[in-house]
Amino acid sequence: MRVLLATVVLAALGYGAYWHIAARSLDAQITATLAHGQAINVADYTLGGFPHRFDVTLNAPRLHLPNTTVTWQGDVLNIHALSYQPHHVIAVFPAQQNVTLLRKDWVVRSPDARASLVAAPMRGGALDRANLVFDAPEFTQDMQVHRADSLRAGLTHISDAQYQLALDLPGLRPDPAVRAALGDTDTLPPLLARSRIMATLEFDAPLQVNRPLPAVQDINVTDAEIIWGEIGLQVTGRLQPDLDGTLSGQLDLHITNWDQGLALLVAGGLIDSDAVQMAHMMLTAMSDRETGQLQVPVQVRQSVMSLGPLVLGQLPRL
Repeated sequence: MRVLLATVVLAALGYGAYWHIAARSLDAQITATLAHGQAINVADYTLGGFPHRFDVTLNAPRLHLPNTTVTWQGDVLNIHALSYQPHHVIAVFPAQQNVTLLRKDWVVRSPDARASLVAAPMRGGALDRANLVFDAPEFTQDMQVHRADSLRAGLTHISDAQYQLALDLPGLRPDPAVRAALGDTDTLPPLLARSRIMATLEFDAPLQVNRPLPAVQDINVTDAEIIWGEIGLQVTGRLQPDLDGTLSGQLDLHITNWDQGLALLVAGGLIDSDAVQMAHMMLTAMSDRETGQLQVPVQVRQSVMSLGPLVLGQLPRL
């Protein structure tokens, strides 16, 4: 009995020592990261969770992805990891967040928003997979509020510096002003039947948990699809980011009910209203008159989209 008791005591002391040593190392890493101030800034932070977890609370955090215009900020960000499984991290977001994405400012609200990140210890802490889930999110931008049943995003390592990106917004309900801008509120239902993106991203180096985000070299859109009433829009293609964040490459569009789909692209700001009349004439000649379907390649040069000699509009920079 004494041997057993001594073993238990020594194990508990050893585990406690491990937690404190690991916590000091984690604290030093956080301090070093915040000292650079390039990607993330916080008002202050706390570290706790003894003995079973590492709990980090970041107060007033602001994140800026290097080489992009993407920023995120909120009142607080809670990060958790089990002490015996530190390579699996869970982040819990605040109910309201402010995001700058595609050069637009958004307010995102969700009663339950969290992410998980799993690193591969055998590959030096390289990212294995990451997932993001928002329950009943609301996206507010320019007084318009877009809602969805959920937001699901995932990034999975494929090989070397290639990763599979998946984004799905089931139950997406655009603001009524979007339907009004299309001029056809009767035939367009409030709910989109499908809105998703699948793409392969290639970076200039593998993603590492404790290192700056490498630059994206190639974006292979394998399946991007929107189905809204009788409008069907499918996009595939390949884009390469330039040093200034602009994109070049080609996007292949397959549009069902293309004239209304064109109006949707105009309402979304992807096609300039000045180009609509000429684009409509060209697309009429290219479309299938019986089915109303259209397949068209769109060239992209420094984020400027063109159809032959006709400039359609501009994609947002990264």
